[in-house]
Amino acid sequence: MRTFLASLGFLFAVLIVFCASFLATVVADIDSHTADYETLAVDVTRKLSKTWTLADIEEHYAADAREELQPVLGYPLDSLKQLGAFEAAEIIEVEPRWSRNLWAQVSSAGVFFERLSEMINRSVRVTFVARFKGGLADVVAELKREGKAMKLWRLRIDSRQPRPAAPPPRRVISHA
Repeated sequence: MRTFLASLGFLFAVLIVFCASFLATVVADIDSHTADYETLAVDVTRKLSKTWTLADIEEHYAADAREELQPVLGYPLDSLKQLGAFEAAEIIEVEPRWSRNLWAQVSSAGVFFERLSEMINRSVRVTFVARFKGGLADVVAELKREGKAMKLWRLRIDSRQPRPAAPPPRRVISHA
């Protein structure tokens, strides 16, 4: 019985070492490609800003995202057209899924395993301030590995420019 428990303890220790080395390899791989992730996010934003139509960046989307966006790929993004063409990216940050900020937000076992899955799939979040001809915008691009390439999973562009005020509603006064 003692030999069995010792063997079981040894196997458990080997499993822990294997998992730790695997996760360390994933983290090292993500860190070594940080510049590539920045470049991809900026290029996708530049390409989208040419016509503000999702069809222009369709090849960069992950398969799941492309499936969901298929019905609206041809529609223009009218709310972002006022920004105009992309000029430059400032304050670029790459946040891998293993960063402390994201792990601090874990509130349940489900969220923990989702983050672990995203980490193993080498998902990263790239945030930057984009300067367009029409003003500034905050950009968040979430990338994930699909095959051997990184693909766009989510893209959010929030304009810092105030939206034009809507004209006041017309009131009809009748003296009849």
